[in-house]
Amino acid sequence: MNVLSQIRWAEVFLVIHTVAALTCMLRVLYKQKNIGSTFAWLIILFLFPLFGTISYILIGEPRLGTARAKRTGEMNRFYQVFVDKYLADIYLDVGRKLKERYHGLSQVAASVTGLGATRSNAMKLLSTTDEIMDSMLADIEAAEHSCMLAFYIIDPKGRIETLLEAVIRASERGVDCAILADGVGSSGFFKSGWPKRLRDAGVEVECALPVGIWRTLFTRTDLRNHRKILVIDSKIGYTGSFNLVDPRFFKQDSGVGEWVDVMMRCTGPLVLELSAVFFADLAVEDDENLQGIQQYLTEHQDRIPTLMPEKMRQGDVVAQVIPSAPEQGSHVIYETIISAIHAAKRRITITTPYFVPDEPLLLALTVAAKRGVDVTLIVPAKVDSLMVRYASRAYYPMLLAAGVKIAAFEGGLLHAKTLTIDDDYALFGTVNMDMRSFFLNLEISLAIYDVNTTAEIHALQQSYLTASSYISADTWLQRSKWWALVENTVRLVSPLL
Repeated sequence: MNVLSQIRWAEVFLVIHTVAALTCMLRVLYKQKNIGSTFAWLIILFLFPLFGTISYILIGEPRLGTARAKRTGEMNRFYQVFVDKYLADIYLDVGRKLKERYHGLSQVAASVTGLGATRSNAMKLLSTTDEIMDSMLADIEAAEHSCMLAFYIIDPKGRIETLLEAVIRASERGVDCAILADGVGSSGFFKSGWPKRLRDAGVEVECALPVGIWRTLFTRTDLRNHRKILVIDSKIGYTGSFNLVDPRFFKQDSGVGEWVDVMMRCTGPLVLELSAVFFADLAVEDDENLQGIQQYLTEHQDRIPTLMPEKMRQGDVVAQVIPSAPEQGSHVIYETIISAIHAAKRRITITTPYFVPDEPLLLALTVAAKRGVDVTLIVPAKVDSLMVRYASRAYYPMLLAAGVKIAAFEGGLLHAKTLTIDDDYALFGTVNMDMRSFFLNLEISLAIYDVNTTAEIHALQQSYLTASSYISADTWLQRSKWWALVENTVRLVSPLL
């Protein structure tokens, strides 16, 4: 009797499991818009039904939760209200400063967020940890009205403790301070005593996209706020690849060396666009904030002092802030990158720590090389993700065969995310060249339409090449066939990495 009972229960489990797997397959076919992701999920569900079903339920679709989903339209409306309130006059006549082939590029993002290109900005490229920290600390110490920080990772060790102490001192002297940190990337920060210390000093500390066992059932917990933003007095802004981590202490056991990062210090109208992104991210964590956008901006007026346009003119750089998020309804940074690569005439240089392209990006790069564009991809020799390492290498043969130059940086984990096109266009920010950054994370980039700033970024890219070794197509193809099998197998699930 017990044996029969066990058999029946096994049959019930098998039926339930089969139905669940088939249901997930149908949802994949109905929901997944990217062909690569569709095939990757179908392969996993077919080969590993139990694991695949559980995985798809947890992370298969960009579920933001019912409450947050309702705020989708409100987030874009937030940008538009912010633009109307603070930036409308600044956007006049900026189009004539752009070259004709970049007009369309600037509109890709502006059509979704309303954040367009601004002129009269000044930029300073910071390429070492000491430069970044010294500059940020000096500006926080000199803050008069507001100090707003949004970072994916806050790791309170080494010089980061010094920076957090500076934020506390700023708050104690009357500066309005706020910190927004990602719930996963900064989990160690939230478990430490720092949030309490900061709140006790009057600093607003918020958790972006908090996680928990109960939340996992209703929201996708691997959708993260990957942005890095610091805004001081709405006059000075920073963004780039640098998390609030001291590379002397951060992930020292990962075997990849110290992380190598860059940041851009900005002044001018562009800073107000950075402020808009910060406030939208802060507001989206709370229903009431986004339901009353006008009231929210009015209540936080002190953080965004009204500046006269003539006082905002700091230089002659034309640039644009491009935020992207899964709830925006359009993958604006991805679309901008593809468009920029197709617009290149002479040179494309890319630095990225994680390179896992989809078919359109792979095609754009290989076709650019075939039509005579000098395409160089600079990646770390070692990365802290084994799956990404193998998936990335699976694409090397196709890139090398097309004439793309691939350089492996050996001076640590090159974490800088930069793209330069010819002599006068650059993308600079938090976006990795992988599907997670393109389609899942909240990211931010600067589109820079300027010869001098592009030259600075390109010079930095060239300096990375001096610490790199080029990968030869012949040498790569002579490796053991075993590695090619491993890499191509991992490549099957690369759209999910």
